[in-house]
Amino acid sequence: MAALISESYNNFPDGILIVRTNTVHSVNGSFRNIFGIESGDIVGMRVSNALARLNLTPSDISKIASDQPQLGDGHELTRSLPDGGAQYLATRRFPILQDDAKAVPILYALTFTDETPLREAQRSSEELVEKLLRADRQAALGEMAMALAHELSQPLGAIVNFAGAARRTLLGRAIRAGDLEDVLLNIGAEAARAGEVIKSLRQFLRGAPQPSANANVEGAIKAVLGFAEPAMREQAVQIQVDVATNLPPIQGDQIILQQIILNLVTNAIQAMDDAPRDRRRLAISAVLEQAAKVRIDVRDSGIGLPTELGERIFEPFITTKEHGSGLGLSIARTLVQRLGGSIEAVPEPEIGTRFTIRVPVRQQRDHYHA
Repeated sequence: MAALISESYNNFPDGILIVRTNTVHSVNGSFRNIFGIESGDIVGMRVSNALARLNLTPSDISKIASDQPQLGDGHELTRSLPDGGAQYLATRRFPILQDDAKAVPILYALTFTDETPLREAQRSSEELVEKLLRADRQAALGEMAMALAHELSQPLGAIVNFAGAARRTLLGRAIRAGDLEDVLLNIGAEAARAGEVIKSLRQFLRGAPQPSANANVEGAIKAVLGFAEPAMREQAVQIQVDVATNLPPIQGDQIILQQIILNLVTNAIQAMDDAPRDRRRLAISAVLEQAAKVRIDVRDSGIGLPTELGERIFEPFITTKEHGSGLGLSIARTLVQRLGGSIEAVPEPEIGTRFTIRVPVRQQRDHYHA
């Protein structure tokens, strides 16, 4: 039994130093390995002198080797190494034999755990995380550039169309006061929307806190239909809207919500380019789902969704349209996910595609951050 105890002591993974009446009685094998010494180097020395020889600081020595320490309390120590490096140690003190009359230990043990490899692993992990975060920020900048290029094409295209309408009005007949007022107002509104797109997407993709104002689903759908009205009229798209009454606001930015819906509506209009003009139908609906989310469906009667694509339809540069950029749905998914929501695409039973987004309702005490 004595041999077993001695072997267990010597092979214990933590370094152990046994102190008897303030003198080093013995050390185990792990202690010798941690500190790079032989037993004869410190056995028989006063414990404070032995610890000083191990390059522990006076303040650390007083913590673990005072006459009346707090037994069992743990301490973290830093030991200077000859090569200029540092060794990080965790130590605890345990009584073995105590003088009850004086309430002081006669025989006690100091245990030492070398945490240097753990600290180095943590440091490497932190450096890796920082590199990943830096890469993520760079990816976000690229994503923001794609988003801005794609989203700005919509209001800028509308401005071009309205400007063309104004030119045709000027060339076609004598102008009366007020004839161009609506066109100029529309141009101003689209320019303002372009500015709001830049501002909102920049804040959103950089992770800036979103404005605390509620995002109104019905208002967003109405605004999008106003933006898309010229394209729908030109393409002879029949529109059906079914929005539940008294929908609660959702968490997030109103402009971002409009951009998500506008991307889906634009995608639907483009998907119906090759459909017969009398069969181009767009349906938008919004309902409250399980009192926690608002569900918005955008249905079209276009070319449909190939089953083999599945979720890949939301990847960048994946498109089913001949002249599509493959960015609109990818950006929509990114924005929906950052609102805490989800998006899915499902083929309609007969023809076309249904896109569904679910976005959390803003709770009364919500403080949303992107």
